[in-house]
Amino acid sequence: MNREHSSILYIWLPCQKIYPVGPTYLAAYIHRKRPHIRQRILDLSTIPRRERQRTILDMVEAFKPDLIAFSWRDIQIYAPHGGDPSLELAFDFYYSRDMLRRVKAGLKGLRMVFTYENGIREKLHLLQKTIKAFPDKTITLGGGALSVFSREIIRRLPHGVIGVIGEGEEALLAVADGRDLKGHRVIYRENGSIISGTPANPVSVGDIHVDYNYITSIFPEAASYFGETIGIQTKRGCPYHCEFCLYPYIEGEQVRYRDPEAILREIDYLYTHWNTRKIWFADAQFIPGSAAVPHCTTLLEGLVRRGRPVEWSGYVRTSLITPKLAGLMVASGVGDLEISITSGSQKVLNEMGMGFRLDHLYEGCRYLKKEGYRGKVTLNYSMNAPGETEETLLESIHSYKVIADIMGKGRIRPVIFFIGVQPHTRIEERLIESGYLEKTYDPLSLNPFSIRKLLYNPPPLDRMIAASCLEAWGEKEEERGERVMLALEKRLRGE
Repeated sequence: MNREHSSILYIWLPCQKIYPVGPTYLAAYIHRKRPHIRQRILDLSTIPRRERQRTILDMVEAFKPDLIAFSWRDIQIYAPHGGDPSLELAFDFYYSRDMLRRVKAGLKGLRMVFTYENGIREKLHLLQKTIKAFPDKTITLGGGALSVFSREIIRRLPHGVIGVIGEGEEALLAVADGRDLKGHRVIYRENGSIISGTPANPVSVGDIHVDYNYITSIFPEAASYFGETIGIQTKRGCPYHCEFCLYPYIEGEQVRYRDPEAILREIDYLYTHWNTRKIWFADAQFIPGSAAVPHCTTLLEGLVRRGRPVEWSGYVRTSLITPKLAGLMVASGVGDLEISITSGSQKVLNEMGMGFRLDHLYEGCRYLKKEGYRGKVTLNYSMNAPGETEETLLESIHSYKVIADIMGKGRIRPVIFFIGVQPHTRIEERLIESGYLEKTYDPLSLNPFSIRKLLYNPPPLDRMIAASCLEAWGEKEEERGERVMLALEKRLRGE
């Protein structure tokens, strides 16, 4: 660990194809701070499965890096991803009254479990094979998966692998320089023990300026993203304490802002050279609080001045939208939006630490509508959250109707989530304290008993909600959320 490195190979482990923001920002940061270091990015998502290991070996042989930095984006299952039936199969298996349907769901679910486990095994296998083939290389592993499941993953890897938790820029710079790592959020095994560094100060994201011309030169697979949506961070950190959210743990609670002019220059380059027409602002929240409004305003005003036909989106708290901000959002090309409303009950929102008022959320929607917003809005509801009652469920259904009345029914799509319990969240702490989870539970376990607990849907409302979901999930995907709401409302009202 105590040697300087003159070259870095970033390897984006396979996942659903999405632009590798993390490796891009790491490479940009290192290039800015240590321009003499040679770098290369390898995106395994663009490589057929059978060719991935050989591709890594060939790349290492050709590029000869001193440091290989793997990035593992996430481990997230039983969420309503398009084309992924795992949540439906789980509900069929646990709640269906039709025994044949339960048996079929069990068999299909077993195949899904194997698929997930094989995905985890493949990534570990790629790491292990690379380490074995090149024992003289320094190996790091970062990304969302490692950040959330750091102890579980590091135990499965050989000694010497350095896990980087959360923001990686300063930690990777320390590794590259051969400096001591105890002052960084790292984790590794040494002499049979797991060693963790002490968290340092958050990364100053004002120092992050992405030279996409340079990135193009070190990222051969970049061309596969030309014309596609590109993620750009405008800020990092989240000041809220939502019970189920990991952003404050990964990025910190202090919100730090990038230079709006630097962001605008990046968008200009991507528009001109990568044919980028859609941008996803990959922030925890685009408007994380009233203090962020001036930064958002400056950025959107810059987009309006440039006049490029670029559509942007991100996670937006409509409760913080002002009339001026609504006008700028529409004028600057805001597209479809995704809003984590969670619940239509202020009582549940307060208990979950969501940090916003429903009347302000409705107000923000009205501002957008008044300014001529014509995009679609996805409303993410987490059913049966702590504090949920029949009355609060009816309030959630009512909230959907209110927003649909404001924005137009055809523009609102409710999506039904269930809280997936994950390490380092407040809900995990609460459930361990209550005895719902054992202190020694395995968050990566995929046995049926663990899945049922980690897919949080406790009694007494579980069966009513599940029955409504099972009734609605046979419909077209875009109509399922609304169908769940209507089916649930009938049951709650005894119709």
